Amino acid sequence: MITQMIKIVLKPLQGILIEGIGELTFGQSKASVENLLGKPSEYSNNVQSFYDNYEMRLDFDEKELSFIEFIYGPYPEKTALTLYGINPFNIGAGPLIELLSLKNNGEIDDSEAEYCYSFLNISVGVWRDATEKDLQESINEAKLIGKPQGTIDQLEIELESVKNFWTIGIGKIGYYDNL
Repeated sequence: MITQMIKIVLKPLQGILIEGIGELTFGQSKASVENLLGKPSEYSNNVQSFYDNYEMRLDFDEKELSFIEFIYGPYPEKTALTLYGINPFNIGAGPLIELLSLKNNGEIDDSEAEYCYSFLNISVGVWRDATEKDLQESINEAKLIGKPQGTIDQLEIELESVKNFWTIGIGKIGYYDNL
């Protein structure tokens, strides 16, 4: 059975547009968000809402939407994202960093380079747990010490996933400035 992916356009510094549903904008109230999307799948400390059907987490400060993060990358099952005309989960880490650097046109927090970047002018952040180099080293080590082939096969599958970032978040103006 083929499931229709929910198309979502990320609009840095503004919010998102969910095809067939509507627009979420930074500064929107929690009640307004729930009116549009329904009750979240899960709450955390009354400042975060998780929507599994949209594969995203929403953060609220003082009851207003301040951050949206897509947390099921690089292989979302229910959503198809677009950011500046591309899917940020399948363009590749390097090309995504280049695009976001160009659009940001200013300071980038790359203190955790290769794993995490925050583009301060456009309030966009990306994250992954490992890099291709990390996984290749793990594969080589597993082969060297004679790990079972199943372990090596799993590492090779993970190698594909780290070619892209695993999460992408957008925030209101200044969101990443004080993190």
